[in-house]
Amino acid sequence: MFTMGKMTRLLGAVFVALILVACGEKTTDTTVTKKETPLSVKVHTLKKETYPIWGIFTGKTQAVDEVVVISRVKGELTEIHFKPGDIVKKDQLLFTIDKSEYQAIWDQKNAILEKDKASLALATANVKRYTPLVKEQLAPREKLDELVATKKQLEATIRSDKANLKTAKLNLGYTDVKASISGQIGKEQVLIGNIVEEGTELTTIVQSDYLYVNFNPSANEVAIIQQYKSQEYPKVKVFLKNSKKLKIELLGEIDFIDNISNSSTGTVPVRAKVANPKKAIFPGSFVEIEVLISNKLSILAIHPDQVYQNQQGEYIYIVNKENKIETKQIIPVFANNEMLILHYETHKGDRILVGNIRAVSSGMKVLPVEVDNPVKHSEQ
Repeated sequence: MFTMGKMTRLLGAVFVALILVACGEKTTDTTVTKKETPLSVKVHTLKKETYPIWGIFTGKTQAVDEVVVISRVKGELTEIHFKPGDIVKKDQLLFTIDKSEYQAIWDQKNAILEKDKASLALATANVKRYTPLVKEQLAPREKLDELVATKKQLEATIRSDKANLKTAKLNLGYTDVKASISGQIGKEQVLIGNIVEEGTELTTIVQSDYLYVNFNPSANEVAIIQQYKSQEYPKVKVFLKNSKKLKIELLGEIDFIDNISNSSTGTVPVRAKVANPKKAIFPGSFVEIEVLISNKLSILAIHPDQVYQNQQGEYIYIVNKENKIETKQIIPVFANNEMLILHYETHKGDRILVGNIRAVSSGMKVLPVEVDNPVKHSEQ
């Protein structure tokens, strides 16, 4: 019979034997090298495609017609005939200046004229009466000469009287201050009861059915506009700066490009004229201007999201013939918020990486998948 002690010793011996057998067994390393699958990336191959080309600039609006209304005579302002912000018509009465002094002057000048006319009539009659008498030698020649001289003197006096009366009439008319153009009138600068001097500014009228928009592209941008424009006067869209969500859009066209570049800034003054029928944008507003350079231009274009910066400038990621990632420096021909135009000979056939670049690095093997160019084809 086995005792408990013998049983314990037997189990121990078996356990040790198993350990020795396990330690004596030979093991084989069967590690297998796994072949990695290249990462799939989206690319589009650069080729000439047709796009509308817009240049985007910032500028400031200006009234097409703006007039400062001033007083042309001195006097007390007695009436104001408008409310600030009114739309006024040309020749509409705006202000009245006290007329009494100017009316008295006109009455005086008119009376002098009438008196001198009467004197001229008498002198003319005397000349007519004495002329036949002198011919018949019934009156002295000297008397007739005296009468003729008096008549000529009175004729000159009347011409002077008429000039003085005309001045008096103008000054009397200037007491009614009228609009010289149609447009929107501003706030009155002088209140009733105040004395205005000749040349006092009373208010301002602006014609804002149309607006000028002044902006200053670089000389290179103007050269591109001139070279590639599809119309003699390129079309423009104008928005309040940083307010496109308001959907206030004015349409027009460029009507002036200066013939000289500013030597200190390298820019060229350009002006557009846009319709403002609802008067939604005021003169003096800062605006964004989109210039339609060409309706359809065949170019190599990439989206700004595909462009990155390093110490050498701007660059893109491309997939080379070996399907490896490379970086390539670029010098855009033209750029706006929607696209960059690249040189055809330098970049034709380049496969540009589209999308997230965090998972890739230069020299990395990838599996390119062709997709459409993210640059929009439709007009803005």
